[in-house]
Amino acid sequence: MRFPGGFALVNAFFVISALITSAKESSLGVSGKGGSWRVLSLLVWGGLGVLVALGVGNMATLSGGTALAGQSPKEKETQPESLRLNYSQRQEIQKLVGMYRLAKADKEKKKEAVQLAIQHGPAATAAMLEAICRELQPQIERYRNTFFKQAQTMATKQVGKADVQEILTVRQKVLSLSQRPDFSKELIEREADPAMKRLEEIFVLDRQKVLDAFPHLQKERERLGELGQLWEQCAVALWETAPAGVEKPAQKPSFEQYLEGEEALAAGLAAPMDPQNRQILALNARLASQLDPEEARTVLALNLTRNLLGLPALVIDLKLCEAARDHCQDMQKLGFFSHESPVPGKKTPWDRAKRFGTTASAENIAAGYQDGRAVNLGWFHSPGHHRNMLGNHRRVGVGRAGGYFTEMFGD
Repeated sequence: MRFPGGFALVNAFFVISALITSAKESSLGVSGKGGSWRVLSLLVWGGLGVLVALGVGNMATLSGGTALAGQSPKEKETQPESLRLNYSQRQEIQKLVGMYRLAKADKEKKKEAVQLAIQHGPAATAAMLEAICRELQPQIERYRNTFFKQAQTMATKQVGKADVQEILTVRQKVLSLSQRPDFSKELIEREADPAMKRLEEIFVLDRQKVLDAFPHLQKERERLGELGQLWEQCAVALWETAPAGVEKPAQKPSFEQYLEGEEALAAGLAAPMDPQNRQILALNARLASQLDPEEARTVLALNLTRNLLGLPALVIDLKLCEAARDHCQDMQKLGFFSHESPVPGKKTPWDRAKRFGTTASAENIAAGYQDGRAVNLGWFHSPGHHRNMLGNHRRVGVGRAGGYFTEMFGD
């Protein structure tokens, strides 16, 4: 998918060039190998391939954070009847998407097509969202590239006379939380969140300061609004039509929030980092061209979090990405949400990694999220996932299918 999914911060040429220049509880599941915790598609409905922004009916189920060495997480049926289409329904959806594309610059026709798709149901809405994303992505790419370049011109003034001892103390406060007996989501929110905010104040430009310093960015931002509103209408409709009784993300999808996330990631890329991390991000940018944009966005968000905490960045393992993506596709197709797969030969994360010619040390899973940055934040605030994200790994692979995300780590 191209965008919520799909905008991805990583445009390979843009990021590589920039890096070389500067270097010269929604639905979550977690697993750690051997029971120990170590410190980042396509949804086919019948014959119609569409990408879903909020996952299969915005499903949100909890996998309890149980390691595979212990009790298997509970599996849940996650494919609603509303997404099972017959031939005539698929034809009607194709017709609505065609109506949108033929409208071209006719704003009213586009709005009409979007409203008809929403009235038609979740499958048509998701297909319409994909059509909107394809049109919107090039504009977002141009905007974020410009934003990054402007942030980079201001970044050298950001750190100034930072207190090294304060930085070490704040980082250690976050990194030591997982060793505490009272480690919990509440503890992360109470102690890690303020600490991360302080690190961002020290190292990362506030996105609003960049906007204030370069007024033309605000104008470019506003030009994205018309398509952004259409995107938001579809995304909110999917969020609202989640099956009854299913937990879903607390906040409605927001184009403004997604755009703010893009700006925050761009500012994070412009922040100071050690040469080795910069080199790894440059390598990842080249590899990211082989990933779904939201997969790449998840990896980038993870590595920027690790960079703030003084941890080494993780290198993308394309084989782990394949294993992770394959697991997402299985969960989506077979209607389960678990680290333990019912598919022969794919029972555990270690089995799945081996099947694709690599190894794994831990796994996070999620469902019901809209974008990679959001799922990264969700994992950060969930104890088991938090441990995995900040663990002593070297490699990472992320896969997604619809609203399912799987993040696999390797030593």
